[in-house]
Amino acid sequence: MGGEAFPEKEFTVDPTRVEEFLLALGLAPEPGYRPVPGAPVPLGFLMYVSAYGPEEVHGNLGVDFKGALYGGSEFEVLVPVRVGDRLKVRPRVAGSYEKRGSSGLLKFWEVAADYLLPDGQPALRERSTVVVREGGR
Repeated sequence: MGGEAFPEKEFTVDPTRVEEFLLALGLAPEPGYRPVPGAPVPLGFLMYVSAYGPEEVHGNLGVDFKGALYGGSEFEVLVPVRVGDRLKVRPRVAGSYEKRGSSGLLKFWEVAADYLLPDGQPALRERSTVVVREGGR
């Protein structure tokens, strides 16, 4: 399986959500930083808001969200995202593969998402991995 796209969604980078993200992780931003319109968004925030909804993606893959493991993420920042930006996110399945581990067969799903500015310019590309142990589907 690969290339399957999920519905595009739109969201606004809300200052309250950015502040929640910083507090939840206990991050100390640069002195004087405040999540006001125009301020840069900390890396990892877009994953925190989960704009495309992992439950929807996992459901379409036939994966029980509770039985899945987070296998990591990679981000490619093309344009800084700022508080107040309106973005579209386009998630898709980029591929899948299997590996045999000491605990049995593992299935790896690569999920990619492009975050686009209103003019269609890509701001960020995210690639994450969902891992499911055989029998966890």
